[in-house]
Amino acid sequence: MASPPPSPEPDWAGLPDDALLTVFERLGAPEVLMGAGVVCRNWLRVATGEPDLWRRVDLSDCFDPTIDMVAMACAAVDRADGRLEHFAADCFVTDALLFYMAKRTNGLKSLRLVNCMKVSHKGLVALGKRSPHLEELELTTCSIYISMKAVGQAFPQLKRLRLNNRWVNVECEEQFDNHRALDIASNMPELRHLQLFANRLHNSALAAILDNCHHLESLDLRQCFNIHIDAELRAKCARLRDVRLPKDSTNDYDHEAYIETLELNSLPLLFAHDGVFTQQYPFHGSDHSDEDDQEDLDVALGHLAL
Repeated sequence: MASPPPSPEPDWAGLPDDALLTVFERLGAPEVLMGAGVVCRNWLRVATGEPDLWRRVDLSDCFDPTIDMVAMACAAVDRADGRLEHFAADCFVTDALLFYMAKRTNGLKSLRLVNCMKVSHKGLVALGKRSPHLEELELTTCSIYISMKAVGQAFPQLKRLRLNNRWVNVECEEQFDNHRALDIASNMPELRHLQLFANRLHNSALAAILDNCHHLESLDLRQCFNIHIDAELRAKCARLRDVRLPKDSTNDYDHEAYIETLELNSLPLLFAHDGVFTQQYPFHGSDHSDEDDQEDLDVALGHLAL
């Protein structure tokens, strides 16, 4: 008896668009950009011609120094065709990329950046000019020179902020320790969820946040070892739905959690910016004034005007 003829090979190139979209959505942006989207002309057509596929671009946990990650991110932004809503990335994001994103989208709702030391508040303000309704922002182990005042003013509807660091055992002036938290208290009244993992704020700055962020529901203070919860702070925290205290477990923290100790002669490195040590705290300014910052920003944003 003759054996049945072999089954025909699946026509992967002929998959309908809705099936391809489902496959691409499950694969995620990195896989589509680096391989799946160029398997054949039909797949490339769907990967480049369906903006809804690129509403959410997650390039976190895929950093590769041998790949031009910025070019990859720009391609994803272009494919979104103005519909980008969520963007996440590690390590490679710069102000220049944020300017590029700002020019090409005006509906960003969520931005999550990790280990992006070349991002400043200038790039974030540029985004705010076009996407002022951003509701979620994560800046984990990014530059300490990002002004929370500028961020709060750029994103007045911000509801969730993750401003996370690594704890460093070094003595600093309380004014330096508190300035970012005080800027949050003064400029982010709509916050619902605040994570300040391993930040250096003291009790007074925490009290200011609790007094001014009236909609706050959850607060994460793990590894904020300058905080000492007393009766007054405990009473202020009682209205919150969820509070994580400085010594609570870090097992469910999304990133690495470890404590660093600096020798005294290493202290200047903590306050170095682009390899140059500044004798002044970043929030005090330097030879580069606020007016200079604004002039630089105006030039960078000139091409973003509608």
